[in-house]
Amino acid sequence: MISRFLFSPAIGAVLATTASAQSPAASTEADMLLCMAADASESVTAADYTLQKEGHASAIRDRDVVNAIRAGWHGRIGAIYVEWANHAQQHIAAPWTVLDGMESATAFSAKIAAAPQPGWISNPVRNTAISEAIMFCMDQFARAPVSASRWVIDLSSDGTHNFGASLADTRQNALNAGATINALAIINSDSPFMYHTHENPEGGLPYYFESQVIGGTGSFVEVADGYEDFAQVIRRKFVLELSQLQ
Repeated sequence: MISRFLFSPAIGAVLATTASAQSPAASTEADMLLCMAADASESVTAADYTLQKEGHASAIRDRDVVNAIRAGWHGRIGAIYVEWANHAQQHIAAPWTVLDGMESATAFSAKIAAAPQPGWISNPVRNTAISEAIMFCMDQFARAPVSASRWVIDLSSDGTHNFGASLADTRQNALNAGATINALAIINSDSPFMYHTHENPEGGLPYYFESQVIGGTGSFVEVADGYEDFAQVIRRKFVLELSQLQ
């Protein structure tokens, strides 16, 4: 079981200055630490879950994505794939892996595709705790096998934050520590919650993510028109994130 701490500005300062010293391979530098955080809350059906997982797996091994990784100063990034729902529901589906070419990207893709579902996926109560997903990713950055000056939380979700710690405070703490939070808003028209404010907040879900979730250097929101559109959008999102390293 992985321990979890309540992220604070003080801890953020320590992480920002000592993460590389804590890493087992601190002498190895990368261009980015990327925490891919996929929504597995109750609005995500079994079919949606599969499409989101397969989309991440196919995108990370895409040739354009791999070329963008190789084009960075160090030519490598550290990546981890996690799934999340409420405050006690976070799951590392594919652990930290250094991606430095097609071979490592393909191996990481296979880990994502083959990862078992989290034990809590059958729980009928799986709220959407975006703040907890952010804290979980920040916790994982301190455990990365490489050091990097750029930390990116790549969060995908079809709904608004509705449970757990304050999103505003958690977001600000992460930004103060130097992280960037990007988001992929999934417009899930098949969801039973589609006409609730959870998935259709005032101004729309993309605006919600833009105004209340993302932040940091070069942050942005991408939009998928349903889970069927997810694979091509996450691929584009990866390329955009990685292009900022060049």
